[in-house]
Amino acid sequence: VNEEDWAKEMLVAHPKLRTGEYSFMDRVFDNEMDRCIRATAHSYSTMQFRDGLQHGWHEMLLARNEYRSYCHSAASPLHAKLVTRFLETIVILICPVCPHWSEGLWRNVLKKDITKVGAAVHAPWPQGKAEDKLLTRQSKFLRDSLKAFRQQLGKAKKGWTTASILITDSYQQWKVNVLEWMQEQYKSNGDSFPKAFMGDLKKWVGANVSDKKLNKDTMQFASFVKREVDEVGSMAMDLLMPYDQKAILMDTRQYILNQLNIADIEILKLNDESGEDDEKLKVFAERITNSVTPGRCYLCFH
Repeated sequence: VNEEDWAKEMLVAHPKLRTGEYSFMDRVFDNEMDRCIRATAHSYSTMQFRDGLQHGWHEMLLARNEYRSYCHSAASPLHAKLVTRFLETIVILICPVCPHWSEGLWRNVLKKDITKVGAAVHAPWPQGKAEDKLLTRQSKFLRDSLKAFRQQLGKAKKGWTTASILITDSYQQWKVNVLEWMQEQYKSNGDSFPKAFMGDLKKWVGANVSDKKLNKDTMQFASFVKREVDEVGSMAMDLLMPYDQKAILMDTRQYILNQLNIADIEILKLNDESGEDDEKLKVFAERITNSVTPGRCYLCFH
């Protein structure tokens, strides 16, 4: 189905689409559109039209496709307000490089009365709020978790239909030490990592990590966090979890179940003050529980 046909289908189905309060994935999609609007505007203003096409078309479609896939798997209709916003926004974002397509959709599909609102080429630029970096990080947590879950699914024994997701809000002490060192490096270099970061890290590990078995793990952990910082900013080095992992997983539970084609999932929290999951956690090997960190959960099938 091409985009024009999809737009027609959505306009016909619009009265049956969902309304009301936004869900987690609704907010993620809305935030992605905000980011694309601003990124596209910046690219066009600096005459970077290829980048503008990337942000205003390809990334908008990727965000829509992910949102559509989620709604389909969760057996939830798309939100009517977000569908309208997407259609009206992408038409304007792509107009500078593909005006004929935009004008056709603007007049013939969206049924805009050009005597009242004007042509697409004269339409006001869409309003985009500043990207919510925390929400971007939350959506990345869900996306990365699902990717890891699918990999673990391939290792599951035939016939296993239930699973446990292990999460934690706290880091082991050696990881806290790494994060504190990384924070110092980041701040002392004007809120960015120095070019010699990896070399400095290797020296720091040699001088501060007494357990040589942790050398490789320390390097891998620091590299992972550095990539996170590049994507979502310095909040990736926070010692305390800035969002509720369990709430995200519970809100998207049906989506996860359908994506993995399993019957049930329970979410167990390591190092929880309440201790309510401690008994259930005893069955998991230390190798597994040690691999769980804030933002990186682990799925065990059984």
